Amino acid sequence: MPDPLSNRRRKTISALTRRRGRRQHNQTLVEGPRALRSALDADAPLVDCVVTHAALDNPDVQALLDRLSVPVAVTDVDTMEELTDVRTPQGIVAVVERRLIDPEALPDPLEDTATLLLLDGVQDPGNVGTLVRTAAWFGASAVVAGPGTAGLYGPKVMRAAAGGHWTLALARTDTPGALLDQLRQTGWGLYGADLQGVRADEWTPRRPSALVLGSEAHGLSPAVLDRLDIPVSIPGVPDRPAAESLNVAVAGGILIYEWMGG
Repeated sequence: MPDPLSNRRRKTISALTRRRGRRQHNQTLVEGPRALRSALDADAPLVDCVVTHAALDNPDVQALLDRLSVPVAVTDVDTMEELTDVRTPQGIVAVVERRLIDPEALPDPLEDTATLLLLDGVQDPGNVGTLVRTAAWFGASAVVAGPGTAGLYGPKVMRAAAGGHWTLALARTDTPGALLDQLRQTGWGLYGADLQGVRADEWTPRRPSALVLGSEAHGLSPAVLDRLDIPVSIPGVPDRPAAESLNVAVAGGILIYEWMGG
């Protein structure tokens, strides 16, 4: 039987539902059996785990606990609700270290075939998580969050990414233009989604390369747009004013597929 959750640890874990707490402790949360299984399969840097008394009777949860090599604490359902930001917790939550690397270190460790997805002001956490998941699925090397982009390790991003965090190099930058300049100096191709760009089905990206996705409302920032080798577009059917643009996660999925050689 796991030890009871201490009050001190409860306060620390509950702080991880907020951005300030995640930055202070450099940790985030993995919520639910499915997310924990993905983290275990990918050898994610787990710190500890909390489970409810009721969840201990779940064979699937017990199988996950048997795989853990970190401390496990037990608590009641009411306390578990304090540790997550979901209305109905799934009975188990784990703490994991955030993996954010220095963006200036990105070009050197990556191979000549590397692919880096840069998110330029993508504010919605669900879209960011979906793009992380998509980038991981198609084998991208890294995802970098630029200014105005939702935190890569926020709870909603973590849930939408569905384990994608553990197969990618992740970074954050306040100066995307400088990062693109650095990539260009080391021979990278620079591409970005823009309505005035070349058609995606006529695009022939090279490697290594970066693909930039901007916000649905404002598109790419000038600092990014001015540095692209080729902007890329996804043309729709003309005269459809009710659908003026694609959701950024949908557009990103199409472009990432084309970019990765689909």
